[in-house]
Amino acid sequence: MAKGRLYAPDELVRKFSQALFPRTTNRYGYVTLHRSHFYVEAGVPQTPVLLWVDGERLRAVVEQVVLAEYHCRYDWQDHQVKDIAHGVWYSTRFTSSQALLFPGYPHDVVVLYRPQALSFQRRQDSRPQQLGLFVFMPPA
Repeated sequence: MAKGRLYAPDELVRKFSQALFPRTTNRYGYVTLHRSHFYVEAGVPQTPVLLWVDGERLRAVVEQVVLAEYHCRYDWQDHQVKDIAHGVWYSTRFTSSQALLFPGYPHDVVVLYRPQALSFQRRQDSRPQQLGLFVFMPPA
């Protein structure tokens, strides 16, 4: 006879995951995690999602339903997810029924990397100068 303990689902998720990141999708169904911007699901605009790292998989979950899954690498020293790629999107009850303005396929979606922002002073100095709308030339 086996003996064990019963755990609540939330407790099991916390014990068996390497990292949990609550995020909110933007109006197009994308989320940002550690300077990476990637697609989850257009049918859940501005909705809280849980990004769950398990081994080399990053899963996006809403109401215990896996919407998308990516291959990733978790850096234990920095406590950050890195190298997010190779997304898989599942058909769920949250899948948007609205046709896309620009039709695409999941393999067309890429993860965008946001470089780390420079300090305010360096960023201010490196801005290009705004050109005027009209350029007045001296008479010849």
